[in-house]
Amino acid sequence: MQLCQIALCSSDIPQSVRLFTEGLGFAEAGTRVLWGERIAQIQELGDDTAFTISWLVGRQDMVQLELFHHTVPPQRRRLGERGPADLGWTRFGVALPDFDAALERLAGLGVEPIAEPRKVDGLRRVAFVEPYVGCVVELFEEGAATPGGIRPRFYDLVPAVVYAALSVADLDAARRFYVDALGLEEEPGTVLHLPEDEAVWGLDDVRRECFVARGGDAYLEVVRYEEPAPRPLPDDHLLSDQGFMNAAVGTRDGAELGAAYERVVAGGFRANSPAPRVST
Repeated sequence: MQLCQIALCSSDIPQSVRLFTEGLGFAEAGTRVLWGERIAQIQELGDDTAFTISWLVGRQDMVQLELFHHTVPPQRRRLGERGPADLGWTRFGVALPDFDAALERLAGLGVEPIAEPRKVDGLRRVAFVEPYVGCVVELFEEGAATPGGIRPRFYDLVPAVVYAALSVADLDAARRFYVDALGLEEEPGTVLHLPEDEAVWGLDDVRRECFVARGGDAYLEVVRYEEPAPRPLPDDHLLSDQGFMNAAVGTRDGAELGAAYERVVAGGFRANSPAPRVST
């Protein structure tokens, strides 16, 4: 199983696409408008939904960004309502060989870092808030010490997704879901961030525990914060709300996809739609 998709709900898809393409070097991979009961069921949005979706790819095979903007139900703005430790999907990281040039391009688009770059194993890291989504994006100066190493180029493009991060209230339950059920591989010896590294996105005096799992050449970082105390998602939260929607795992092996679904159901986790149709 591979961590294959990061889905973001943007208040302005063209501007988000511009930021990720002109600023970071992702490439456009298509845009569509979609609607209907089936998709509404998958996203738990009632009897109908409608949205525009754009796909972006970097250098990796089977890894993409998805940008959504819903009109049914209308997207609700959430900028400034959530912090980097609050429960839910919080941030993701991208490795770049042209670190300085990327910062200059982002500055030209009006995007500045949250804090000064920090060196880890001799390589710089910095983070910014994506202004149309509201989530934290961390940038890694690419080198041999980049977590997971230098990703090969399946496409002749620059950026590579390093990880997606999730803040949870229960690490054991998260491990049962992402490792035991979905099939990501936990890597106890892999450390993506120490507590002091979180100063890059503005958190100081952090107390937390976490685990890291790998899916393909991207990581999942699951964190349980004690300090700062995480706030839950609002009771009325919808997947169509502005922000970091979700991350997805996938495989080209239809039998494994079906087996993962069965493990999820057998583990007592709730599925919001029937099993996917697969071929072997």
